[in-house]
Amino acid sequence: MASTELPVYVSGYTNEQSVGIYQYSFNTRTGALTPKGLAVESVNPSYFTFHAGNQHLYTVNEVGEYKGQKTGYVSAYARNKETGELTLLNEQPSGGEDPCHAVVDTTGNHLLVANYTGGSASVFPINNPGAPDSVLGEMICKAVHNQTHQATLGVPDRQEKPHVHSIDLDPIAQHYAFCNDLGCDALVTYKFDRNSTGELTHHSTFEFPKGTGPRHLKFAPNHNNFCYVVCELSNDVYMLEFNFHEGVFYKVQQIHALPQDWDGEDLGSEIDITPNGKFLYVSMRGYDALTIFKIDERTGKLGLVGYQKTGGKHPRHFTLDPTGSFVLVGNKDSDNIAVFKINPDTGFLTQVSSVAHVQPTCIQFWV
Repeated sequence: MASTELPVYVSGYTNEQSVGIYQYSFNTRTGALTPKGLAVESVNPSYFTFHAGNQHLYTVNEVGEYKGQKTGYVSAYARNKETGELTLLNEQPSGGEDPCHAVVDTTGNHLLVANYTGGSASVFPINNPGAPDSVLGEMICKAVHNQTHQATLGVPDRQEKPHVHSIDLDPIAQHYAFCNDLGCDALVTYKFDRNSTGELTHHSTFEFPKGTGPRHLKFAPNHNNFCYVVCELSNDVYMLEFNFHEGVFYKVQQIHALPQDWDGEDLGSEIDITPNGKFLYVSMRGYDALTIFKIDERTGKLGLVGYQKTGGKHPRHFTLDPTGSFVLVGNKDSDNIAVFKINPDTGFLTQVSSVAHVQPTCIQFWV
């Protein structure tokens, strides 16, 4: 029988009381989130990813300068299976300021990084993947958006230049990499040579309306060609269909994620789908809620279910537990993580607990 206690890691900015990455234990039966202490000290680890099979974790360190260079950096850590603690293996400059998102390909050979202020995407080799002393090699590829795309200036103080906010891989063969560029209102598709050089080659661009600000995306678990994008500046969710033969996205649906009577400031942030593919959630910072959508089983289109306040302020990141029974929400500006139980029939949420955590910006289960 699967364990009811799963390890959880949480990171965030370190300009206040936080000093790095912390670990918790999560009970998949009760929803209890129990602190287990500091896993490792790290500077501004605003996002992290890992390859659980080789017990390594990789963070982006969201800073604008590293060792005298105008860049952020990325860090590789080894995980102790018994204690859950992390040990730094090495660091590499990220190739641009303020890296904010990253992904490891399924071969475990590459780490792909999005540099927000730098407006670029970078690829790093993972040397000797699976070995205890596996480290990040020097950057082997960088796609610079100000050489290929133009900022739209739709929201002038946010879209004055390219801002690559996320990087993801296609869910089938990982032959494509996708970058949401908030500054250029673009979802950029690259061919990704994961089996050889690790190079990114521009293939196509899906253009959003001016001022949309695409941030993060999620592919549907039941329909691998359906993709959903949360837009930070317009607070819309776009349903797109990806043609794997052409390597091109097509728009299917656009739906607003805020109530019609809400006129306050808001910034869309995270997006995720329940493992069974029935419900999609997006977090809204300002309205401070998760918007709940039901996914049509046949068409993949979204239908609004409702809204759930997140029990705090500025829900920057959230994650679903592997069973699909709970949502953990990191409320950055109220310094807490709220846990919600998912109703499997309706998608509605019920808060079951909350724990204090300074400026949480990334929550991930180690599975």
